[in-house]
Amino acid sequence: MTFNAVDHSETAWDADMTADKSGIPLKCTIWTTRKRSGRRVPRVLVVDDYADTADAISMVLSLDGFDAQVAYRGDAAVDAAARWQPQAVLLDICMPDMSGLEVAARLRATESTSETVLIAHSALASEADLARAKESGFDAFCAKPTDAMKLGPLLRCFVGPAGD
Repeated sequence: MTFNAVDHSETAWDADMTADKSGIPLKCTIWTTRKRSGRRVPRVLVVDDYADTADAISMVLSLDGFDAQVAYRGDAAVDAAARWQPQAVLLDICMPDMSGLEVAARLRATESTSETVLIAHSALASEADLARAKESGFDAFCAKPTDAMKLGPLLRCFVGPAGD
């Protein structure tokens, strides 16, 4: 994975990896150097109101060595993150009950989840959308559609087993 600097005034990295078979690029902007380790098997909470999307990503991450759980609503994501303490949350922005932006702000405001790595995962990917995500406390933003097979390497930039 190659990262190229894209922002003049702060630490922001842009990753553009093309999937070998699908041809779908993984377009991500990373604003942080935050890293959460400490578990032998990294925990990732996948949040998306489209159950098929959340379940598919969770399954791929599980096959890739992550302990993945899903939440299909914003309020359920806040509860699951507080209870389960994942190292990272892959979070959709547009959800009917509570936006991913609000979920991120709540997780950042809660002591037990304030250092969790938050990655926005959304089809809304304009410059304004990225700015709103960053302001809400996200560490990175990945534009949909994504090849789920590329999410594991991205997540490993942020989380890893104890000793990483």
